[in-house]
Amino acid sequence: MNRKKTETISSEEAAIRVRTLPHGKDLKWPMIWYFMMGKLYTMLPWKKTAWTCAGFPLELLIGFDIYPLHPENMATVAAAQKQSQMLIEHAESMGYSRDLCSYFKTNIGAVDKGVKTAHGGIAKPDIITCTNTICDTHWKWFQIQAEKLNVPLFAFDCPKIVSGTDERTIEGYISYMVDQFYEFFEFVKKHTGKELNIARMVKASDDSERMSILWRNIFECRKCVPSPYSSAETSASFFPLVVMPGKKIGTKFFEKIYADIKQRVERGEGTLTSGREQYRLLFEGIPFWYRMRFMYELARYNAVVTYEPYTFSFAPPKPVGLNYAESLRQVARVMMDLPYSYNLEKRIEYFRQAVKEYRIDGVILHENLSCRPSSTGMIDLKNALQQDPGIPVLILQCDMNDPRAYSDAQMKTRVESFIELMAQNQR
Repeated sequence: MNRKKTETISSEEAAIRVRTLPHGKDLKWPMIWYFMMGKLYTMLPWKKTAWTCAGFPLELLIGFDIYPLHPENMATVAAAQKQSQMLIEHAESMGYSRDLCSYFKTNIGAVDKGVKTAHGGIAKPDIITCTNTICDTHWKWFQIQAEKLNVPLFAFDCPKIVSGTDERTIEGYISYMVDQFYEFFEFVKKHTGKELNIARMVKASDDSERMSILWRNIFECRKCVPSPYSSAETSASFFPLVVMPGKKIGTKFFEKIYADIKQRVERGEGTLTSGREQYRLLFEGIPFWYRMRFMYELARYNAVVTYEPYTFSFAPPKPVGLNYAESLRQVARVMMDLPYSYNLEKRIEYFRQAVKEYRIDGVILHENLSCRPSSTGMIDLKNALQQDPGIPVLILQCDMNDPRAYSDAQMKTRVESFIELMAQNQR
């Protein structure tokens, strides 16, 4: 291996090697808009807010004119601001185990200490709602906080489509979910006094699909060689999909970066500023929010993360052009059939297809100490990908929000060994 490619380079030098999009900096406007609107909704007595979680169909809340607040998203803010460890340790001092979800403990610490929004704090909501679509921790987490804050809670029970589940059974699951939707509508009316505006909900779904289409088109461009857009930027820029689907300010942001990416593709330019794109990577799992420069530092090896199932998962097809009943059934199906809900058999096939379409040279799997759903089955996934299509796979045991689980020296050693394996594989 050419040792010049593995010599020590500062994070600042590594960052320079990644060419950011001209409009990437415009992400600040959707973020400012989201936080300002959240503050406004908590101040005005006739407005209502709800805590919610990843995997929850926000269009249902928008149909009631209820503003979604995300404890998970605010936990990532705390990590980015280097506050998460302090909040996690505070939660542990309250008796919560180190083995529990670091998002949960960040939120527990933030609420108990009353930290500001800029450091991961979050306002008290009018209602709390969650689903086990992606993670069953949401149930107990939100139940604990609902009791502490004396706020009503509605938790969705989302069935799992295990290997071998037939379509008739799935249709039964969908009906079960739709029944819960109607229960949820009654719950919201009871505790907020608001009525569901079906036209508003349908419009929110239509607008959300337009935003999702832009994100899926961006991922189509990432199949190009060299890749015009890497995880160094997508890990932040998918923010509007998570917390404000369909909002015009978020859609306009995606339109701008999509235009930037298309120009880069037309010029045959990649995300690296110097040197050729040598290794195309797939990164599975939630990023290390406290150490996001990890994605930039991969550039020192001329490696680019060109696909992440995590960020792609937030742009599933939304129901468009369907009647009310059909729309609810489609929402229920999507909730049960996200990449993060796939059974192992379907997950392996999904990864093999992504490796083929994105011309992946190696896969990094984040075995997240805080996230069972994304980490379960990773050894089987690793073995399957190393056998077919026969590429190197690196498992990193870290944590999404707790920096105590991350070691710079160990990470550097393991990544360089992984790069060497890809170099050998290419030869």
